[in-house]
Amino acid sequence: MKNITVCLIQPSVSHDNEENYQNMENLIGEAADLHPDIICLPERWYHLDFTGNFHDLYQKERGIQYQWVKNWATKFGIPIISGGIWEKSSEFEKPVIVSYYFDHLGQERFFQHKIHLYGIEKELLQPGQELKVFTDTRLNITFSILICFDLHISSMLTSKAVDNGAELIFSPTLIRDDGMDNWSIYLQARALEHRVPIISCNSIYSIFNRNFSGRSKIIHFEEGSASPVKLLVSEAPDYQTLLVGQINLDFPNSIREERGVQKYDYDQISLIIL
Repeated sequence: MKNITVCLIQPSVSHDNEENYQNMENLIGEAADLHPDIICLPERWYHLDFTGNFHDLYQKERGIQYQWVKNWATKFGIPIISGGIWEKSSEFEKPVIVSYYFDHLGQERFFQHKIHLYGIEKELLQPGQELKVFTDTRLNITFSILICFDLHISSMLTSKAVDNGAELIFSPTLIRDDGMDNWSIYLQARALEHRVPIISCNSIYSIFNRNFSGRSKIIHFEEGSASPVKLLVSEAPDYQTLLVGQINLDFPNSIREERGVQKYDYDQISLIIL
């Protein structure tokens, strides 16, 4: 059976990044004791200070936060998805939000830029232009990283990832309290639409009178009937914690294969507006 064990780090983020660094290292150390295959960090596990010079918001390319995550993957011997790092880019004119994937040796294997920016991000940053699907041959899994709104704003990116082999979607995110209900619906809808497990990691954080209360989620499938399929939803509480889950990939993979026997070419279907 093809299984993957994931661990989501749901930290309480302070406004002191040295404190955040030590807190994250402790949490990842605790996660390592549980022997997951992959650790996923939330989109925001560090503080961004918008009260000063906006240029100070951005790391240099592969800067200190990159190095922290790389070192954690090396130290604990577990692959880590870095969450979303605000950094300058040699590829783009403006800074970007980027999520890196490091293997168990701390080697960078691939990265994904955030494509759908939100709020002030649209003013300060540049959106990514590529969606990547990555195969980790050691773990024998193929997955994509959709950062926050990349999963929420449309099902298109999820569809593209799954159609090109992704059997698991990781979504580092930053969702505030008043968006919790919608977020839960989006995650379950994407999982059901595409019969793909969704792993979404949130923070405990307060900024600009906005509160972010965690409730990270692992959404996968109960093996059994393919129609109607039954979702399994594991949810973290609203405080700092780890969320661990073992996901069966064989079952959703088989459902997608069965559903793909008859694929529709929607470009060949006429639209008539009356």
